[in-house]
Amino acid sequence: MKSQFPIATLALALLLAHAPTGLAGGNHAHDEPHGQEAEREGEHGHGHGHEAGHGDAHEGSVHMSADMAQALGVRTALAGPGALRMTRSLTGRVHTDPSRVSRVRPRYAGVIETVDAKLWTQVDSGQVLARVQSNDSLQSYPLKAPIGGWVVSRQAQVGEVTGNEPLFVIADLSELWVEFDVFDHDLDVVRVGQPVRILGLHDNAVGQGVIDQLSPLAIHAAQSVRARVIVPNPQGALRPGQYVRGELLVESRQAPVLVPRSAIQQMDGQAVVFEQVGDGFEPRSVELGAGNAEVVEVLDGLQPGARYVTGNSYLMKADLEKSGASHQH
Repeated sequence: MKSQFPIATLALALLLAHAPTGLAGGNHAHDEPHGQEAEREGEHGHGHGHEAGHGDAHEGSVHMSADMAQALGVRTALAGPGALRMTRSLTGRVHTDPSRVSRVRPRYAGVIETVDAKLWTQVDSGQVLARVQSNDSLQSYPLKAPIGGWVVSRQAQVGEVTGNEPLFVIADLSELWVEFDVFDHDLDVVRVGQPVRILGLHDNAVGQGVIDQLSPLAIHAAQSVRARVIVPNPQGALRPGQYVRGELLVESRQAPVLVPRSAIQQMDGQAVVFEQVGDGFEPRSVELGAGNAEVVEVLDGLQPGARYVTGNSYLMKADLEKSGASHQH
């Protein structure tokens, strides 16, 4: 069942319908690794254990010239090892470290004479925040910042009499807590010391840390346990009150053959990868192992060093299915 790709019109239509960027200008069919350390310089050949018939389109294969493959955005890579990272996704919220918060009260009751610190500004340790005239001595004294940080609350106005409430609240935000909710189905894999990558609501990386502590208590309403991550925040990328997502690393290992999920197609209920043999592409039934959202390990069916299709392999699948349908009529 040899297809010489006179169905380029169909392929182009499929490409325009499914490919996000249309024709992949400049991407050669032999020039792009899959991004998980599979491409190895100096490795050649087109599939170990499949040597017969190189350069010909085989039965059950799709014939395509290099120019056609390039025009259709077909990308290939050499099968090889890669780092497989297994993660769990957690949701949480950013909090201020209570030990890094200072509530500044006057030493002696009196009248506020001047206010020097503004709300939502940074102050240094020892900086004068306000001056207060004591009711007892009628002497003025400075109210100084005990720590450096941000003025997150200011309850001081000139002429007011001081009371029991703090006049200023200063928070050091250079290091924050992120508290994640860990539900029952994740408790068996969450441990103190595990690394966590902190992501914003748009999956942008905003920090990283390790689980510092697991709460011994469950939250009644959610039936979850809090996992605390202490996160350095020197650039202020995180803010208290912010909702974030965490990628918890639960396993990291080298897989002998690791491919992107975009390489996998389903044909007749079987996972296949298209291997390049000469100027043809042949479907290889593969046994898949563990994987994550981006990559999956191949346990059998694709040998290390084989060149396979990583992008737009649905074109080969569509061609074979169309050829099979035409032979049935």
